Amino acid sequence: MRIAITHPTTSARVCRGTERLIDETAAYMSKRDHEVRIIACKPGRREVIRREGYICDSHRRMWHPALGRLGVREEHAFVLTSMSELLRRKYDVVHAHSMGDAAGATLARHFNRTPFVFFINGLPPRARYYRTISTGGAVFSRAVSAADEIICVSEYVRNYIEERFGRRGELIPVPLNLDRFPLWQEPKQDPPIIFCAAALNDHRKGGRVLMRAFNIVKQRRPEVVLQNASAIMPAVRDELIQLVDRRWRDDVQFLGSVDWEDLPRLYGRATVSVLPSLWEAFGLVTVESMATGTPVVGTDDGALPEIIDNPQVGSLFEPGDKSSFEPDNFEALAEALCQGLELGADPATPQRCRAHVEKYGWATNGPLIEQLYRRVANISA
Repeated sequence: MRIAITHPTTSARVCRGTERLIDETAAYMSKRDHEVRIIACKPGRREVIRREGYICDSHRRMWHPALGRLGVREEHAFVLTSMSELLRRKYDVVHAHSMGDAAGATLARHFNRTPFVFFINGLPPRARYYRTISTGGAVFSRAVSAADEIICVSEYVRNYIEERFGRRGELIPVPLNLDRFPLWQEPKQDPPIIFCAAALNDHRKGGRVLMRAFNIVKQRRPEVVLQNASAIMPAVRDELIQLVDRRWRDDVQFLGSVDWEDLPRLYGRATVSVLPSLWEAFGLVTVESMATGTPVVGTDDGALPEIIDNPQVGSLFEPGDKSSFEPDNFEALAEALCQGLELGADPATPQRCRAHVEKYGWATNGPLIEQLYRRVANISA
């Protein structure tokens, strides 16, 4: 099959779960002898690179950060870029990862009849907390209704789509390359580490509740260290550190954006990892952590209860006011973190965590995506 995978950004620019998923999907399908092209955009001149058997075609983006202040997001500007590229070449199926490129695929299909799959790994926020142009959900609704098939990464997403749009998508969790996240074989770090890979620039991810909870944890476990590995703006970092008692600020470590290759080590040597966010459509960082053998703490909200569904691999905490855009129940989070620290010290926990996430590997979920492509493109194996 000739497969186009579309998204405004790639892992060469942004280190997030979706961008890495796109790379891994392209590599997996290429190994299955399919012709794959990633269509994305970037600042500056267009760049076409071949890697791991597929082509990554990054066009000059038709967007500037100044437009963000007006509520215009990069995916909005990507509609025309993706549409024009999909009209330029012949594909058997298009795999769209945002509503912008899904809109582009919809427009292109009017001319070339190429079917497309809409991969939904994020939902509109329950509470508006950032500036963006709004069409009242019309673009997202159109993408859902127009797609030849939709992939929902969790029951949380699938139920939302069915309740709001009356369409039941295919449930395929985000696949994880388990080889890149091997079980950690070395001793855990001393002092114990609470590790967070969430992008704390986004208040929905729970940075403020995490800092407040850390104050309570330190009263019970004064030796514990908190680490965050994500790109973070200085103003946000300063705001977060001010929430920590002066006695313990040196024990909060902001590592910044780290290479993909460093993540398994950071997960593996931690005693527990945490994702204290709302509305998670999946929560890839929790699966990554458990793959290395480290238990997790997550919010009892979104899709996280589907992943952290066994007390032997992690614990959940009630977020507080779910009508807000961020959790605020720091006492409950602190209690869950203390439980997680005890769980992480249990020698039996690593193997339990690893076994728990084997079902998320590409060996299980890759064939499901490929079968869906074939069905949509009406191509037999």
